[in-house]
Amino acid sequence: MPRTSTKAPAPAGRIASDYRLEDQVGFLLRRAYQRASSNLVDRIGSSDLTAPQYATLARLYERGALSQNLLGRLVAMEPANIRDVVLRLKKRRLVATRRDPTDKRLILIDLTAAGTALVEQLIPIEIACTATTLAPLKANERKQLYDLLGRLADG
Repeated sequence: MPRTSTKAPAPAGRIASDYRLEDQVGFLLRRAYQRASSNLVDRIGSSDLTAPQYATLARLYERGALSQNLLGRLVAMEPANIRDVVLRLKKRRLVATRRDPTDKRLILIDLTAAGTALVEQLIPIEIACTATTLAPLKANERKQLYDLLGRLADG
């Protein structure tokens, strides 16, 4: 069901006189992401991590050492962005790089002991933040949201 706009309707005669930003899926997804991200950053703020930095650490925690290219794809970041995130995390000694023993051309990124400890401290906080974000939804709506978002993300 379309939401009602807080603005007056577009003037008559415009090509999209019934257009409302609030009805656009990208806008709503961005607002939902901002809410979820804000819930997380507000709670992990003392760690001085951004949501993308946390996602990078969490993915390394789940998967172990990864190439920067694969890591970027697994956290849905462009190559330049994941490069910057990795450099910042490396500067903080939360991740380290090493050559792949089977393919010397490949550089692997992995958590340091400090990175692992930080992620283990933050995972329960992130789980609670997810619960806060999803609180307005019933259990069946949460499942449906995950199903729908997964389908959209997979294209």
